[in-house]
Amino acid sequence: MLLRLALRELRRSWSFGLFFIFNLSLGLTGFVTLEAFNQALENQIKANAQAILSADLAVSARRELNEDEVAKMKAAVPAGTQDSKVYEFFAMMNSSKGSRLVLVKAIDKGYPFYGEMELQSGKTIHAQSEKEILTSETAWIYPELKSQVGIDVGDEIKIGNLNLKVADLVKKDATQTFRALTLAPRVFVNRELLPQSGLIQFGSTFTAAHLFKLPEQGQSDVVREDLYKVLPDPAINIDTPSSAGEDSGRQLGYLSDYLGLVAIIALFMSALGAAYLYRLFLSTRMKEIAILRTLGLQSVQAVSVYIIQASLLGLLATIPTVVFSYLLLPFLSKLLNSFTPFDLQPQISAEALLICIITAVFGSFVVSLPFLVKIFDLKAAKLFSEEKFSVGEGPKRIWPFLPSLLLFYFLAINQANSIKTGSIFTASMIAVILSLLAIGYLTVKLAGLIKGFNRWFFKFSFLSLSRRAGASLAIFVALGLGALLINILPQLKNSLQAEFQTEGRSKIPSLFMFDIQSEQMDGVQQTLAKNQVQPLAVSPLIRARILKVNGMDYERKIETQGFKTREEEREARFRNRGVNLSYRTDLSTSETITDGRPISGPYADPDKPAELSVEYRFAERMGFKIGDRIVFDVQGVEVEGEIVNLRKVKWTSFQPNFFILVQPGVLDEAPKTFITAIPSLPDAKRTQLQNEIASQFSNISVVDVVRTVDEVLKTAEKMSWSLELMAALALVTGYIVLFSIVRSQIKLRRWELNMLKILGASWSEVASFILAEFAFLAFLAALTGSLLSIIVSFSLNTFIFESDFKLSWAQPLVSVLIITAFSLLISFLASLDIVKESALGVLREEK
Repeated sequence: MLLRLALRELRRSWSFGLFFIFNLSLGLTGFVTLEAFNQALENQIKANAQAILSADLAVSARRELNEDEVAKMKAAVPAGTQDSKVYEFFAMMNSSKGSRLVLVKAIDKGYPFYGEMELQSGKTIHAQSEKEILTSETAWIYPELKSQVGIDVGDEIKIGNLNLKVADLVKKDATQTFRALTLAPRVFVNRELLPQSGLIQFGSTFTAAHLFKLPEQGQSDVVREDLYKVLPDPAINIDTPSSAGEDSGRQLGYLSDYLGLVAIIALFMSALGAAYLYRLFLSTRMKEIAILRTLGLQSVQAVSVYIIQASLLGLLATIPTVVFSYLLLPFLSKLLNSFTPFDLQPQISAEALLICIITAVFGSFVVSLPFLVKIFDLKAAKLFSEEKFSVGEGPKRIWPFLPSLLLFYFLAINQANSIKTGSIFTASMIAVILSLLAIGYLTVKLAGLIKGFNRWFFKFSFLSLSRRAGASLAIFVALGLGALLINILPQLKNSLQAEFQTEGRSKIPSLFMFDIQSEQMDGVQQTLAKNQVQPLAVSPLIRARILKVNGMDYERKIETQGFKTREEEREARFRNRGVNLSYRTDLSTSETITDGRPISGPYADPDKPAELSVEYRFAERMGFKIGDRIVFDVQGVEVEGEIVNLRKVKWTSFQPNFFILVQPGVLDEAPKTFITAIPSLPDAKRTQLQNEIASQFSNISVVDVVRTVDEVLKTAEKMSWSLELMAALALVTGYIVLFSIVRSQIKLRRWELNMLKILGASWSEVASFILAEFAFLAFLAALTGSLLSIIVSFSLNTFIFESDFKLSWAQPLVSVLIITAFSLLISFLASLDIVKESALGVLREEK
């Protein structure tokens, strides 16, 4: 019986049902589209996991494994295992056409065990194929070197002491999974040539990886556990295809996380419109519900009817959601495919559809719950009185809103893959919505006090806003959120560009050099002096690993399978690697102490531990605090230190900065290399100096900061297009909310509007009455949202990105005008047929 009643209600109120479905489906579209894309990315990475790792198992470290470690490693892998060893490191490539930092990958005949590379010549490189670079002094290069430097097949290049000829260009590399921002293009060389290259020296930055192809499939996880037991050093990474795949998709995962959060806002806005429509619908059904109550229908049964109805509407909303998602997927895929070396073909899977159905059905129920509980307050006796029952009557309850809040919070954590980020996002959204509600409430209430208009319809418009506060607030929040979203990204991009603008900012370097040997420092200083260049900073770099923290062994963080938050992933990455130490007494211009005291000066008391300064975010991830004692292994020598302060580092300064600084006088005699930064130089002089350094000191790596910044900005631009697509979807959802509310309001006020015509008002005056009302509301909502976007952008820049905020007024002001203009158009279209209908025809209708 309850289902029959619910279906009868849906048939009778089909127009309400269509609007409800359309509102909800538009918000679900972004949610489902991103879920489909994420699943496509995850499936693609899983399918290519072995190709990404190039092996069943990889043991790697930023140092050579010692003989004992190698022996234990080989003893732990099963008999019949094939092995390969590769090196990866940065180096300067020299040629007659210029120099460039490259990422050298030195391979042997076994590489790659899985996956393949496609060369421009048409050759396919895999484990069994002949590799030209192993039998001659040649190299394969990435095509970026052809476009950036002009190097092509047949050209001579020099890397270290090696003179190599370019044999081919790598057209496709299955081991590369994220191509949006790379510090340097790859160059493949023969591993046997490394000794004569002079590039692998003490202190050189490199990764040595031992790759294994196991005799049987499915053994990798078991062997990995055995290797963990015999190789306890956290600086040694042990990867299987699954862990390598997770790491490969991590960078794109961050972008997907934030896209998901924007999609949740669109979902919230559509739910806001759906909730308002449901409130209006329920208010028209109160009399019928009261009649059913007098006929014996219980309150619980009455509520159940509308719960069934809301759930059915949510289920039906999945149909247009799938249609809209298929229309949106090609655009989103085109934007995000530029970040991956493979073409993703996202499809709405059964899992994505199931999530859509659960969200739609449960979401429809929870957004309707605050109004459904009003049925319990309905008294059938009102049928026989002149009082009119309103949905807003009865006791005020907070608990019906809690399921909506919990659902929103759960979705935020799930989409961000982070409890911290999801919590901050939810709290921020609550703060923004409360701000919009407060400002909107003041706006609609003060609107009724505005006087002094010559035209009657202006006065009536503002009085109408004040009388219909609920509808006005729903529009205000929806358009305000849309304006906020559409303005945040341009403000962040503007600040990012200003942050990286090197012209006129001598403190931001143009070049960054590392792997400088101690004996090379005098020569480097002479070369810089000859070119009249004064380095911004010269810092020693000492490699170490953490042995103990407060007397407890510092153990490896083993990553488990299953859902992991971004914080857990980050903690595992930081724990599972060595650390670079440096020393100096004074802070650089890019550092400030947030807690504790400065390092007192040179180390003088051998009975006390050395003083340490730790970057505060690094300390948070590692669980360090002031007063903690840390024991380091520095080239076989144990060094103990105590944290005396936490520092905040402005990493976008591109100056030599470190997570841990040690008191001077402790590591002065330790084996070390140096890094330095070169101040802003004209393009020609920067290129000349880079070429000179590369030709004189082949092992020194030089990062062109200007080029890197350009790449960062290009990547930010690509990512922003994806985010703006989701923001635009949210704004469109806001407009649908506006249309729905305007349409329902016009229908409710149909008799009032036609009475105005009977009293002499022209249809244009009636239209002006409606347009003035919603234009005023839309303008203030857009203005409020734009101003709040400035506050949010400032907060993100200051507290998340820790960079300077550069305010731009142009984008917010333009968006206010555009949003207001579109709101006027939508309001006009929503009210056009009723405004133009004949008042006489309305009077003749049966009541």
